[in-house]
Amino acid sequence: MSTKVSKEELIEKIKSIIENEKFRLDGYFLCGFPTGAPNQVLQKACEKYVEIVENGNPSEEDTKTLIEALEASLNVESMVAVVNDITKSDVLVNYILEHKDVLFA
Repeated sequence: MSTKVSKEELIEKIKSIIENEKFRLDGYFLCGFPTGAPNQVLQKACEKYVEIVENGNPSEEDTKTLIEALEASLNVESMVAVVNDITKSDVLVNYILEHKDVLFA
C-alpha cells in the first residue's frame, strides 16, 4: 500500500458506519425508504468500539469483536434488494477490513 492509513481515519470511518446505520434505521422505520433493513448489530458493535476508544485504548479482544461484526455484516443480505443503495455501509466496512491491522497497532 502506498498511502498510510491512520487509526484516527479508521475511527472516523467507524463513526460514519454508525451514522449510515442510524440513517437507514430512520428511513426504514419512519420514512418508508426502500432501504435494506438497518444492521443494528453492526451499529451497536461500532458504537461500543468507539465508546471504548474514547475511554482509552481498546484491547485486542475489543478489536477482534469489532472485526468479527464487520465481517459478519458483509454476509447479511438485505430483506429488500436495492440497487445502488447509497446508505449501505459495505464500502466503509471493506475499507476498514482492508486496513484492520492499523486498529491492532
